[in-house]
Amino acid sequence: MKLRTVTLIKLLTRFFWHCALSGITTAKVILQSNPPPAGLVKMKFKPMSQTGAAVLGALITLTPGSSALDIDFEKREILLHILDKNTAHDSIVAIRRDFEREVCLLFPEKKS
Repeated sequence: MKLRTVTLIKLLTRFFWHCALSGITTAKVILQSNPPPAGLVKMKFKPMSQTGAAVLGALITLTPGSSALDIDFEKREILLHILDKNTAHDSIVAIRRDFEREVCLLFPEKKS
């Protein structure tokens, strides 16, 4: 129980930090006279329950500058809309580094 609590606190702290940083970055992109192209990218995710994938998608969508449009549970892919497609790789790296591990710990894949 304690590990889950620590994991949840860690995840929420990282989430709020990302919201603040992404809010600033998103404002800069929106205010540019020549904004970069937005785009769609697919991101593979590690094994987790369907609830975990939905939580990961919600964290992504609630973070400014990105939205989870579709979750394919069979392929373990999330279709993302990224406000600045030029930073798509960095965005995916940050999602994996700061959200994915904790979501996997909180919502492990259910064995059938």
